[in-house]
Amino acid sequence: MYDVAIIGASVAGNRVAEIVAKRGYKVLLIEEHKKIGFPSKCTGLVSYRIKELLPELDERIIQNEVNRAEFIFKDKRFELKSKNPMYVLDRPKLDKFLFDRAIAFGAEARLGEKFIRVEKFTNCYKIFTSSGEYDAKILVGADGAFSQVAKIFNLYEEKEFFVGVQTTVNGNFEKDKVELWFGDFAKDFFGWVVPINEKHAKVGLATKGDVYSNFKKFLRKRVRKFVQPDTAGIIKFGLIKSSVAERVLLVGDAAMQVKPFSGGGIIYSLIASQLAALAILKALVKNDFSREFFEENYEKEWKKKLVWPIRKGLFIRKLFYGLGEISISFWFSILPYFKLLLEMLDIDFY
Repeated sequence: MYDVAIIGASVAGNRVAEIVAKRGYKVLLIEEHKKIGFPSKCTGLVSYRIKELLPELDERIIQNEVNRAEFIFKDKRFELKSKNPMYVLDRPKLDKFLFDRAIAFGAEARLGEKFIRVEKFTNCYKIFTSSGEYDAKILVGADGAFSQVAKIFNLYEEKEFFVGVQTTVNGNFEKDKVELWFGDFAKDFFGWVVPINEKHAKVGLATKGDVYSNFKKFLRKRVRKFVQPDTAGIIKFGLIKSSVAERVLLVGDAAMQVKPFSGGGIIYSLIASQLAALAILKALVKNDFSREFFEENYEKEWKKKLVWPIRKGLFIRKLFYGLGEISISFWFSILPYFKLLLEMLDIDFY
């Protein structure tokens, strides 16, 4: 029997697996894809906080460092400079790095196995996949925005979601500047240009509309050509009512631990996965796997850190996009006058 079974071997799942396995417990990672990090799920743009949360991060995963962001809406533009560096990560390599660490500390993995269902027993859950059956004392759902674990345990919530696509293109870019394009092709989210160097950038767009068609238009406007997307993902956010059940925790995108305005999830996932791992370790010591225990030791702890940032992000989204292009135009007219204040904000918690 495993102490913990984790569905999903991306950032959150791998980090939980590493921390728990490091303490000598028996951990199983179940991942439906055969290759870790693929298909790639996001841009990998993160704040300086990545080095605090992952001090052991392999520097080769960092593709670039940026400190400027240009905001663009039709003929309006303004630029902000970050007081701390932002890092562009190779997202597939980040997933693989965290996965390899989990395996090195003793976690086991089953790749290419799709999680199907569970059966409850007195002291564990029996987990059924497309290829096997496994018993575990604790089940962790790190299986993304449409989490099957969340659905099975009635934790899933219908929220608005956006589809994002991205590709890597050749062109001329300012190495230290990210571009964020609003309106036109992404009226409810934005398009982005994230440089890897002066000649290559990750160009993407997220929207609730026809993402592929709008992505084509955006690419042709910005880089004068179309390149097939190599990255795609779902951005779903909100404040989940409950991320725990008896012997069950949700983490990462499955728990909507995502920044509502930017859609970034890596930093929040790392914060929450550390708290999830600590709660799991405590549960295993105390032999207490009740919903109440996980509410007290995980749910309360992660919400203590992230509930206000998520609520603020939802509020800012409502203000910014509330009247569509009318409100976007309004904010682009006044925000440049608050440039110094905006540059002082902590982007992870606003």
